[in-house]
Amino acid sequence: MPPLPQPRSGERLQTKGRPTEFSYWPTKRLRAHAKIQPKLFALAPWGTLTSAVSKIREATKMLEASACLKQAQDFYLVGTERNVEAARPLALYYCYMNLLKVYCLLRSDKQSFNDARHGIAEVSTGTFESTTLRAFRSPNQNKIQNFSEMMSVLTGSGLDGSHDYLLTHILPQILPGHRIWCEATNERERFISFESIQFWQNKSDRCVWLNLYVYADDLSRLSRTHSEFLSQSGLEGNFREVVCERANDGRRIICFEQVTPTTYPASHPADALLELVAGVRHDLWATVSSVPPYRRYYAYLTPDAELESRLPQLLSIYALTFQLGSVTRYRPQEYDKILEGKFGARIQDFVTGQPAQFLYLLSSEILQQDITQPSII
Repeated sequence: MPPLPQPRSGERLQTKGRPTEFSYWPTKRLRAHAKIQPKLFALAPWGTLTSAVSKIREATKMLEASACLKQAQDFYLVGTERNVEAARPLALYYCYMNLLKVYCLLRSDKQSFNDARHGIAEVSTGTFESTTLRAFRSPNQNKIQNFSEMMSVLTGSGLDGSHDYLLTHILPQILPGHRIWCEATNERERFISFESIQFWQNKSDRCVWLNLYVYADDLSRLSRTHSEFLSQSGLEGNFREVVCERANDGRRIICFEQVTPTTYPASHPADALLELVAGVRHDLWATVSSVPPYRRYYAYLTPDAELESRLPQLLSIYALTFQLGSVTRYRPQEYDKILEGKFGARIQDFVTGQPAQFLYLLSSEILQQDITQPSII
């Protein structure tokens, strides 16, 4: 094996003497230059979302987004009520669908989602394991398709035609409860946590880049090579492994350095951070917590045979919730069978533990700023 290249000359980016924290939205654009923005702390994000919706300039668009937000909150309350079980997936799906509309009304040029379609449907309804979901381009038959619209706002492009997703390929993409799926299927874990993600800069060249740090023993524990990590995570070509002498509590750390740095004008590296993050964020998964560091980031290692069903994190949650909501609505007796089957514990964990994660993750997308619960209440 050839020796690893040396890392690029530089230093960790700092803001006011402190390391600049990684975020999907590290900065906020002001008149002249971008400014590092802090996290928002809220016991619930609804009030902050209401404030954001109220700032929509078009009156009819604002009224629609406001109504969708109110419905989302009501469905969330039903879907997370302690004594609600049989109807929980359906209530959560309609919560997520209304939040999706708020997101798209705020962050796209769409003026209305009146008469919009789900944009996703069950193709086969045999066993839970054999279910295929089909998503449609938007518009389709002159109707807006919610699923593709959300994909477009999240990633910059929607579907260019109909696309099938196997439910068994979507299940392992859900981060919380992933190990329950591993036990049910006797599969290796596919999520690798990052020890940290850091912004680095070279002041003389006026450029910034990302370094991704992973514990070496996490890869060896799962029998993953370093090259497999890059190729199956979607990071190959964008990152390379470089020499790293870091360790944490005796655990060796591997560094993957961004291949192509991003230049910035004058003395304002913050101006380049959003562009820098945009190139990697859809290959990352995140969890939200109420204790520091408030976000943890992961890579998802996708087998080659399942690449066609790989989705951004929020869309995989949305797709699975749609399917469970459809079963609950049209074939409620089958939902009981699902809970009794080999994926029962996985689904139970998903419908009870995922709602708050989805709410805070999508709220952060809507606000374009990290929002999380405070650790002191």
